Amino acid sequence: MEKSKRSLYTAISSVILTLVNGLFGFVVTKLIIIHYGSDFNGLNATVTQFINMLLIVEGGFTLATNVALFKPLSVSKYEIVNSILSATRRIFIKIGLLFFVIGILASIIYTIIINSNLPKSIIFMTLMMTVISTVFNLIFTTKYRILIQTEQKEYIINLVNIITIFLTQILIILIILFQQHMLIVRFIIMLGSIFNGLMIGYVCRKSYNFIDFSVKPNYKLIRGTKDVFVQKFTSMVYTSVPIVYISMTAGTIYASIFAVYNSVFSILKNVIYSFVNAPRIGFGRLIAERNKNYVMKVFLQYEFIVIILISGILSTAAVLILPFIGIYTRGVEDIDYIDKYLAVILIGITFFEIIHIPSGNIINMAGKFKIGKNIQNIACISLITLMIIGNHLFSFYGILLSVLFTSIILAILEIYYIHVVYFKDGLAVFLRILIPNTIFSIILVYIEVAFLPKISGYIYFFIIGLFILLINYLLIVIINLLINRKLTVGFFKRLLKLF
Repeated sequence: MEKSKRSLYTAISSVILTLVNGLFGFVVTKLIIIHYGSDFNGLNATVTQFINMLLIVEGGFTLATNVALFKPLSVSKYEIVNSILSATRRIFIKIGLLFFVIGILASIIYTIIINSNLPKSIIFMTLMMTVISTVFNLIFTTKYRILIQTEQKEYIINLVNIITIFLTQILIILIILFQQHMLIVRFIIMLGSIFNGLMIGYVCRKSYNFIDFSVKPNYKLIRGTKDVFVQKFTSMVYTSVPIVYISMTAGTIYASIFAVYNSVFSILKNVIYSFVNAPRIGFGRLIAERNKNYVMKVFLQYEFIVIILISGILSTAAVLILPFIGIYTRGVEDIDYIDKYLAVILIGITFFEIIHIPSGNIINMAGKFKIGKNIQNIACISLITLMIIGNHLFSFYGILLSVLFTSIILAILEIYYIHVVYFKDGLAVFLRILIPNTIFSIILVYIEVAFLPKISGYIYFFIIGLFILLINYLLIVIINLLINRKLTVGFFKRLLKLF
C-alpha cells in the first residue's frame, strides 16, 4: 500500500505540474505569436525537440540505472547503491561533455538548413542556450534525479518543477509585455532550467545523507544499456524528428501550427501520463519482490484504469479541440490554425501512444531490455521509412500519418508480448476492455459534436468542457459496470483503500 500511496502522490503532483505548465504555456505561446510571430513560436517548439534528438547520446543510462538500483535500495545496501551512483556520475560527466561538442556542431548545421525567415544569429543563439542548460543538467542533475525516481518519490521532482516553472514563466510574461528582445525569453528559460537542477541536487542531498560519490564505481551492475539505447533512439525519432522535419521542409510557420495543436494534446497526455507512469517504478519493485501471477492481477487492474482514463479524456478532447483552437488563435493573422484533419490525426496518435504504455513499462521494469530493443527496432525502421514516403506523397500530413501508423505498430507488438508471451494470459481480457470502450467513445463523440452549441469565450468553453467530461465519465463507468463489473468494482475498492 505504501507503493500505491507514493504512486498517488506522484500522480497528483504530476497533474498539478501539467496544469501549471500547460496554463502558463498557453499564455506564453499566445503572447509569443502576437508579439514575435508564428515563426519564432515554431522555432521555440522546434528547438526543444531538436535538443531531445541530440539527447540520444544519453544512451538509456537513466533507465538502466533505475533498474540496477531497485534491489540494493529495497534492502538498504547503501555501499552498492553508492557504487552504482558513482559510476552513473562519471558516465554522465562524459555524456555531458560529448553532448556539448555535438550540440555546437549540430546547432551550426541546423541553423543553416532550417526553413525560417528569422535571422540566423537568433536561431543559433536560441539553440546554444538550450544546449548549455542541457549540458548542466546532464553533468550535475541527472544522478540526483535517478535516485529520487528509484525511491518512487518523483513527487519531489514535480514540486521543484512547479516552483521553477511558476517563477520562470512569470518572468517571461513580463519580458514579453515590456517588449524586450526575443532572445531574452530564451535566456530566462536557460536560467530556469539551471536553477531547477540546482534545487533538485540540494533537496536530494538533504533527503539522502548516505550519498557518497567517492565510492569506487561499479559499472558492471548497470546492465542492458545497449538494448535501452535502441529504445531511446526510437523514442527520439518518434517524438522529436517529426517537428524538426516539418521545420526543415514545410517551414517553422507550419511547425507553429503543429506546436499549438500538440501543446493541447501534450497537456492531455501529460495528465494521463501522470497517472499511467506513476506506478511505473512501483511495478519495478513489485516484480523484484512478488511472483508473476500476483503482478499480472495488479497489471490488469492498471491497464483497465488506463483505458477508462483515456476514453473519457480523449472523447471530450475530440469534441472540443477545434472550438478551443478557434478561441485561442482569435486575432492571429499570419496563418489559419483551424485544421480538422490535423486534430483527428493527433487524437489517433495520442490514443495509440497511451494504450501500450502499461505494457512498455512492464517490459522495462522487468529488465526485458532486449525484447524492448527488438520491438523498437521494428518501430524505428517503420517510422523512418513511412516518414520519407509520407512526406513525399502528402507533405505535412504524411509526416504525421507516419507517426500514427508507427504508434499502432508499437501498440500491437508491446501489448501482444506482455499478454501472450510474458504473462501468458492471452488477449481476451484486454480486448473486452478496449473494444467496447473505444466504440462507445466514438459514438459519444459523434453525438456530442452534432449537438455542441457555438462556443465564443473561455468561461463558456470551460463550463461546457467540464459538463461533457463528467457526462462522458459517468456513462463510461456505467458501461463498464455492465461489461467489466469485476474490474470496475476492484478499481473503486483500491481507490477507497488509498484514501
